[in-house]
Amino acid sequence: MKIVEVKPDSSEISRLCSRTVAPTVGILKKVQEIIADVQNGGIEKALYYAKEFDSLKTDSLRVDAKEIEGAASLVSDELKNALDLAILNVKSFHEHQQEKSWSFEASDGVVLGQRIRPMHRVGLYVPGGSGAYPSTVIMNAVPAMIAGVQEIVVVTPIKDKLNPALAYVLKSLSITEVYHIGGAQAIALLAYGAEGVAPVDKIVGPGNVFATIAKKEVFGVVDIDMIAGPSEILVMADATANPEYVAADLLSQAEHGSGFEASICITNDLDTAQSISAAVKEQVEASPKKDLLYKSLEVYGRILLVKNWEDGVQIANHIAPEHLEIITENAALLSEKIVNAGAIFIGPYSSEPVGDYFAGPNHVLPTNGTARFFSPLGVYDFIKRTSVIEYSKEAIQKHAKSIASIAESEGFIHHAAAVLKRLEE
Repeated sequence: MKIVEVKPDSSEISRLCSRTVAPTVGILKKVQEIIADVQNGGIEKALYYAKEFDSLKTDSLRVDAKEIEGAASLVSDELKNALDLAILNVKSFHEHQQEKSWSFEASDGVVLGQRIRPMHRVGLYVPGGSGAYPSTVIMNAVPAMIAGVQEIVVVTPIKDKLNPALAYVLKSLSITEVYHIGGAQAIALLAYGAEGVAPVDKIVGPGNVFATIAKKEVFGVVDIDMIAGPSEILVMADATANPEYVAADLLSQAEHGSGFEASICITNDLDTAQSISAAVKEQVEASPKKDLLYKSLEVYGRILLVKNWEDGVQIANHIAPEHLEIITENAALLSEKIVNAGAIFIGPYSSEPVGDYFAGPNHVLPTNGTARFFSPLGVYDFIKRTSVIEYSKEAIQKHAKSIASIAESEGFIHHAAAVLKRLEE
């Protein structure tokens, strides 16, 4: 990996923050075409695109319950135990995020409050083109279940056969409504519905560029979780860090394969930078994904050498990474200075994959600097908050003229009249 000496205002920082997988005009046009076709043509068009792009061989999008059961039975006991523990950990963490309705009585008999209600039906997109991701189902479905969502529907392109680990998670979470469809056509099906498939209230889950752009296009018709970009990791490491650990963690994100992943290390020590660079090279050379890793690291893999941790913290907060590891002396103390990050991993044993698969916090995280204003997926993403206002006769008589005065100042005479009517009794 290249070692670059930087300051907070260095152009290299700006370059690293500028990466994106922007859709071409052609991709955007195709996505819009597919969405319109499924919206207008319903299940017939959804089937057409599923056969064209998702290897569907039948005239039914619905994955049979027996297929899920059969695939789930193929999972080894070791993997079952691991998945069961992961589900338990994710449930335990997200249960702390539950919100409750509340109200209070103000003066003059006024009651104000907020009611918390879950969304009714949520669609979960699970990628399936280049792999299968049971962890995606866990991280997206569990917080929805804890929120009280009654219907969770999964769409996933099935390459050959339903992945056993994915099927096992579906079975464990009692998710039975699963459709063999992916890409923009799956997003359109979830957003607009079709014969036999009810539309959803929200779509969550990562996908390829077609699915991602489609989510952006249907936002407003339904809610979405986020527009996710390529994965990224930033490791803050000093002379106390094990270079082998740091190198392995940097490669954990570089292996995603789009070529736009960012693997960044910030260090205040040149010897440490050189040791990490050497460790990265050694591990890449030994990897069966060697070419893929070199492609990613060449463009967005950097070791940034800073004069002090004040600069390092400023740079980290500017990048606002999806995953941020701190492997330094007094790591917990340094972490308190980080205000922009999707997830913070503290200490040498808190490797990023611990969060991806097992610890409990959600692995659906803001990318491309959006941690400045966005949060990890959670229970709060699957609820609605409704304000409750109950005014007494005494209260409206006391405040009607004030309310009317504000309304009239904005030119809304009938707003004013609506409250003043209450004074005519």
